[in-house]
Amino acid sequence: MTIYTKTITAALALMLGAAPLVGTVSAETSDGTVTFSNETGALSIDSADDITFGSIDLASVADFTPTATNQATGKVVLSQTAANPSGTYGITVQQTGGWMSGGEQVTAANLPIQYDGTSITAAQDFVATGTSAPTTRGLSDKNFNYGSKDFTLDLTGSGNLTNAVNKSLTSEVTWTLTEGV
Repeated sequence: MTIYTKTITAALALMLGAAPLVGTVSAETSDGTVTFSNETGALSIDSADDITFGSIDLASVADFTPTATNQATGKVVLSQTAANPSGTYGITVQQTGGWMSGGEQVTAANLPIQYDGTSITAAQDFVATGTSAPTTRGLSDKNFNYGSKDFTLDLTGSGNLTNAVNKSLTSEVTWTLTEGV
């Protein structure tokens, strides 16, 4: 059951030659919680950091799946309002829109963000459903490299990126918190 959804915006600027390819994701806040049946408290997504791809020269790129530069430091922050809950949860992540700049310039299918080597154009597990809730009240972090997995940008496709070159682009990424079964 989906309990909570947070949508963030991914921004990207594609350049050809010595110009940079830059991507970020910024958080928007909304409310929603997972409530555990045996507890008075709840679990919610408090915030999500930017996903940053840094600068990449497309003319001399050697790695066609560049990793987010903040893999070790970027995180999703969970807020737990109960002490010692016995419930479980999961978090999925999905790229929910194409790359926009005054209209769609590139589809998400042609320039997908990946998590653990799989496109997130369909929802992927960031934290597997059935994960035990944090054991203490307060905030807890799930780093982007949780479970030794990475966010990458997939430049290996055969899609036409011509409309995206020399433009600032944005795409939506949605984090969904679910109650475990």
